[in-house]
Amino acid sequence: MQDNVVGIDLGTTNSLIGTIVEGKIKLFGDASGGELMPSVVGMDEAGAILVGRAARNRRVLDPQGTVVSVKRRMGTEERVRVGKRELTPPQVSALILGALLDRAQAALGARPDRAIITVPAWFNDAQREATRNAGEIAGLRVERLVNEPTAAALTYQTGSEECVLVYDLGGGTFDVSILDRDQDFLEVKASRGDTQLGGDDIDRELCELVLKRIGSARENVDRDPRAMTRLVEAVERAKIALSDREEVRLFDPFLAGEGDRAVHLDLPLTRADVEQVARPLVERTLRCIDEALADAGTKPNALSRVLLVGGSSKMPIVATMVSKHLGMPVQVDAEADRAVALGASMLAGRAAGAEVAEVLVDITPHTLSVGVLDLMDLDYGAPEGEEDLAAAPVVPRDTVVPVERSRTFYTTHENQDEVRVPVVQGEGPRVGDNTWLGHLTVEGLPPSPARSPVEVVFKLDLSGVLHATAKHVPSGRAATVTFADSPYRLTAQKRGAARKEVEELRALVPQAPAPGKASESELSLARSMLQRAERALAASPDAEASIRDRVQAAMKELGEAQSAGSERTQELIDKLSDALLDMT
Repeated sequence: MQDNVVGIDLGTTNSLIGTIVEGKIKLFGDASGGELMPSVVGMDEAGAILVGRAARNRRVLDPQGTVVSVKRRMGTEERVRVGKRELTPPQVSALILGALLDRAQAALGARPDRAIITVPAWFNDAQREATRNAGEIAGLRVERLVNEPTAAALTYQTGSEECVLVYDLGGGTFDVSILDRDQDFLEVKASRGDTQLGGDDIDRELCELVLKRIGSARENVDRDPRAMTRLVEAVERAKIALSDREEVRLFDPFLAGEGDRAVHLDLPLTRADVEQVARPLVERTLRCIDEALADAGTKPNALSRVLLVGGSSKMPIVATMVSKHLGMPVQVDAEADRAVALGASMLAGRAAGAEVAEVLVDITPHTLSVGVLDLMDLDYGAPEGEEDLAAAPVVPRDTVVPVERSRTFYTTHENQDEVRVPVVQGEGPRVGDNTWLGHLTVEGLPPSPARSPVEVVFKLDLSGVLHATAKHVPSGRAATVTFADSPYRLTAQKRGAARKEVEELRALVPQAPAPGKASESELSLARSMLQRAERALAASPDAEASIRDRVQAAMKELGEAQSAGSERTQELIDKLSDALLDMT
């Protein structure tokens, strides 16, 4: 019997979980069958933790106590507020992972304790370790961290030789990878990316565009968190709808304020508006494409296919700009927002013992270096601190992993009693320009002349964990550090405390609704949507009859579902929201 190993796409906007079941990839959904789970965490009035759709529904009521896009904060020292509690980003991510594991347990009959988790290819060590910490806080043994574009490429098998560019534009991060496929052998040649670029940025720019059009009334919206949240959600829904339409209407009576100071949102939004704000952001991704191609030593005309994955890649302007830039058609899959999870599930199945033919060869996206004294610097005086030392590469970016590389350096003074070697990650010329990993320190050296050799060996495993050794060659003295135990790695004590707090919070998760029934958060949102629709109809007496009929029909369906507590409530909320976009 196969072990229960799962593949997880821990996304900025949505997350998914799956594995191979009876020889086929299976993504696990909720009680209503929805596979995409919003990566949102909140808390209800009673102090119970909400994760996923329930948290997203509550965000309008408690925007400041609801966490979205926590992936962008991974690897930072920030703390975020969930209701009245303050948590670390890994703890919030662990709550999301716990909800995903609940789905897997319901489907498999046992709770998985091992996982393959995907991360943006451009994540640095701090961000990767934060992701690993989140998995361990959730009770998982993280078998491997896999770069998202690489996982996505696994799902597009052709069995032939080709060079593939995978363009992954998600809700909060962007990656591009160049891969060579030879039958069942898939090798990553180069990766580039931006961990602060995605659909969230387009939504933010669209909100700014709408606020400018509101004029002086924007002050009332800016200082009202609930109003801003409603605006963000309206803009996001409009952006998605404009992939298939030329124009929609943002309509929300009494968006903010009361009485004479009330702000009524009633503005058109066009596909041209979306393209206006998205264009400079997409141009940033094109620069990453050029850098990845250069690193891979590949020209656009050598590409066999261009795959667009990630939910934000579905915007028409993305395909148009990428295709024009590369001079070739691109492939936008209907499963663009599931591709990464499907690849992760395939790898999880292999880890559990399923037969998977594909052989994956990945790379390290960032250079790994040590800090050394550049003798040319001595002409200007010795560096004041370690941050001014030169960063000497040991493992260049885009090196295939696993890998072992060594370089020899030399002591600077006679009779040095120790060698202290800073280890950093990044492309900067100086230690201070890069991400700090830690030190290698060899102590107790016997007397020896200046320029005694010191050999530095870096071993990098499949998950990007660095095992580094510095050896003073004349004496044989050495020091080894595994940078899984880097400053970003939680100690066993801290990990245990974080896990205990998360488990206490998970114990407060509301009981799932009975089969066929809606949750309390869905019913509350339904009531709010029906009130909003009534105000919209009253404020738009001149709207086209066909549109009014559509809104009224959607209201009738939702009202009946809400009264019955039907599991279709969320589906019909979305239907009514779409109908309101056409109000004029």
